[in-house]
Amino acid sequence: MTNVCYGCFRPLDEGKTKCPVCGFDTASKQSLPFLPLGAELQKGRYIVGKKLMSNNESTKYAAFDNNMNKVVNIREFLPNGLCARKKDSSKIVLNSEKASAYKRLLGKYLEYNRTLARLKDCSAVVQVSDIFIENNTAYVIEERETLVSLSDYIKKHGGRISWETARTLFMPLLNTLEKMHRNGISHYGIGPGNLKINTEGKLKLQNFSIPEMRKMGTDLRPMLISGCSAPEQYDDYSVLDESTEIYGFTAALFYALTGSVPEDVEKRRKDNRLLISTAVNKNLPSYVRQALADGLQFDRDKRLGSFVDLKAELSAAPTAKTIKEEMSQPDFDDDDDDVPVKKKRKKRSGSRIYGVISCIVSLVIFVIIGTLWLQENPFAKMFEPENAASDSDVEITGELVTVPNLVGVKYEIAVEEADKTPDYQLLKAVEEEFSDDVPEGYIASQFPEAYSEETQGYSLYITVSKGAKQRELPKIEGKTVDQVAQLLGDESFVTTQIFEYSDTVKKGLVIGYDAHAPGDKLEYGSSLVIKVSKGAEPKPEDSERRSSDSDTDSDSSEESGQEE
Repeated sequence: MTNVCYGCFRPLDEGKTKCPVCGFDTASKQSLPFLPLGAELQKGRYIVGKKLMSNNESTKYAAFDNNMNKVVNIREFLPNGLCARKKDSSKIVLNSEKASAYKRLLGKYLEYNRTLARLKDCSAVVQVSDIFIENNTAYVIEERETLVSLSDYIKKHGGRISWETARTLFMPLLNTLEKMHRNGISHYGIGPGNLKINTEGKLKLQNFSIPEMRKMGTDLRPMLISGCSAPEQYDDYSVLDESTEIYGFTAALFYALTGSVPEDVEKRRKDNRLLISTAVNKNLPSYVRQALADGLQFDRDKRLGSFVDLKAELSAAPTAKTIKEEMSQPDFDDDDDDVPVKKKRKKRSGSRIYGVISCIVSLVIFVIIGTLWLQENPFAKMFEPENAASDSDVEITGELVTVPNLVGVKYEIAVEEADKTPDYQLLKAVEEEFSDDVPEGYIASQFPEAYSEETQGYSLYITVSKGAKQRELPKIEGKTVDQVAQLLGDESFVTTQIFEYSDTVKKGLVIGYDAHAPGDKLEYGSSLVIKVSKGAEPKPEDSERRSSDSDTDSDSSEESGQEE
């Protein structure tokens, strides 16, 4: 595609690079390890645009579907720290130590998104239209909508919304989550940032990721949401379940109703109370307050365990809840109403014991048969994720080398050294960072970390320091304007000039600062006014002499004219 904006894919005028609609500059570069602007997937069907977001599991791009002639979103499996991409290439490369974890997670990513794609009738879930493998990784094509984040919506409505409004937004999502978990799909990242509202006023759940990214102790670096992630997500050994999702959903509802998320896990570990202002509290129905408390229990054993229970509490249906509790009582039986209660207990007790013994025997037999079957199972490969990356799909390159420490090295020197070695390619971040410790023009940080081991040919990402954010003003008195402009320009100060008379500074030289003094500290990029000398101010007698000389010249001219 030519002459098109890679932000919104609208046509651009000939010779123009900046989009007048969305403001994206197509002449900009997309830094590694992300796909370059204009990259083609599926033999040119999809054209990759700007990066929309990235987490530790995947990266989302704007894209154009040439077959359907519409803008879509593409999610690329790009786990942070487990893979890299070489310059001028779209293909993912790994080292041998990380290949196993990468392939295992890639298989889970494919399985997860294929299940998600089958939930076509869930309006609150982003719709998946295509999944494929390319470049040694997987891509998921999502429908694109105009959406506003829940947090922005709440801010525009005074910082919180009423229960009536929240019920309209959240109850359909609650039904969707119930169906998702029945189909083996979890989100575990529900929070204000991952909930969006479309133009029809419906709440949509975005940014689905495999469960390994939503808890501690996995091969992926976890991304948890303070105040919304459940306590068990911070535990390396806990198993996540429906009650974990209930915590996140209830925390998001709490945010919508109060304007703030619950306290983070560490604070709630010490004090489990949920604090709600009096103004909010008096406007919430008692059953809603109870549902919030039950869904946000710190102790999972005390928390609501199913969306059915949460929906019952939020629906203000105490009668239904009472019936449900009644049904669970041991004395309740819907068969043989004439049988005495004691006899029914005995009958059920006997059948229960028999059932437990039968289950144990069956389980032992099943385990033995299953173990033997899996050892020789000719159909075992049928249960591997379809199109999962095989050894031949993953590029294993080179020997392991030690990462050098470039922090504190001058950028130009680092570039020269990188050109001399095949061990790594140096990649500079577009954004620089301020540092009080590292001088401007020197490397402030790097990834991977120094002294770790990587496969030869890896990408070494660096960020160059902009120096301290607060800069000290140098002495400028007596210097030329060009000298001062250079001196202050090196510190990124913006200067303007005013002119004054000076008895001590020659004409054309700088007197000093207008409102500051040498040694003052100003923020990087601040504006300054400097005073430039006009020379010594003329004395009164000099003015009279010039005036007298002028009069004499005038008289002489008149006399000369009369003689003529």
